[in-house]
Amino acid sequence: MKRFPSARPARSRRARARGAGSRSKGQNRVLITPELRAYLRKTDDYRAGRDPIALMKQAPAKFTRAVAGLSQSKMRKRPSRGKWSIVEILGHLQDTEVVYGYRLRLSLAQPGALLLGYDQAAWTENLRHRRANGKRLVDRIRVLREGNLEMLGQVPRPRWKKSYGMHTERGKQTVRRTLELIAGHDLNHLDQIRAIRKQFRW
Repeated sequence: MKRFPSARPARSRRARARGAGSRSKGQNRVLITPELRAYLRKTDDYRAGRDPIALMKQAPAKFTRAVAGLSQSKMRKRPSRGKWSIVEILGHLQDTEVVYGYRLRLSLAQPGALLLGYDQAAWTENLRHRRANGKRLVDRIRVLREGNLEMLGQVPRPRWKKSYGMHTERGKQTVRRTLELIAGHDLNHLDQIRAIRKQFRW
């Protein structure tokens, strides 16, 4: 459903190697685009100040209920041209769990490490998520989420605020901030799945 472009325009080979993005010369700062700022605000609005871990624990069961009773053909039906179907949203959520699981581990184990952005629309298209099995995707999301939460539970919470990575599009991002974004991201896509069901009266 969401087609937020995370890929930047082509950069020089040297800039890509540094992961410079749109950082100011001589600084370790990223200039965040207005579109990205709006997206981050929207994501935070979904979380509404609630504890991200509690929301992350609840999300897999909510995804399961959100697609209950849907056939594969219904999950593959797009709400409109250029918008993701339910199964594509689920495929994106699986990708997100893999990518953010890596980013969390990297930030905790190697603070200050580079966190590369990725083109989520290209992943969804090129990995052919529309052909995936929706029920299996939900199961994988649950297993991946459980593994990521278990890993986080092994690390003292004070380190979540101190450990960080340098995101190529968002700049310095702590583990705690990453968790807040994941929690809001879940709710955003859950809302999209429900909206598709409502649109088609499923």
